[in-house]
Amino acid sequence: AYRRRTGPYGAENKQLMEDFKAYLRARGRLGADAVILGIALDDPAATPGCAQRYEVGLVIEPGKESAGLPVRRVDGGRYAVFTVAHTARAVAEFWRELPALTAGLPVDRARPVVERYAAAKVAAHLCEFCVPLQ
Repeated sequence: AYRRRTGPYGAENKQLMEDFKAYLRARGRLGADAVILGIALDDPAATPGCAQRYEVGLVIEPGKESAGLPVRRVDGGRYAVFTVAHTARAVAEFWRELPALTAGLPVDRARPVVERYAAAKVAAHLCEFCVPLQ
């Protein structure tokens, strides 16, 4: 179950995430087992800011209630998972270091990196970045 915004990546994506969490909290869907995803669908080096798409979503089991939101499937497959401190500084450092971190890995550049915010990890001030592999 997700929401999408189109426009330049930046502070508005963070606001979308905060609004999304408030929406879920108000509906009792942000419990200890919640997993939220953030997905930048476009490469900012190749896509004009006005066309950049960012989604935030709640992982739900097939057939489960979607909290009144549209539903879509996220591609499965192999991912390299990096656990990062859930701070603006650590996240920025992850993105800066991504080429070095993935050197030698068969990264699938046709699929986006998925930010994963599992409630248990967030409670420990951690988040995960899932880099798709071929």
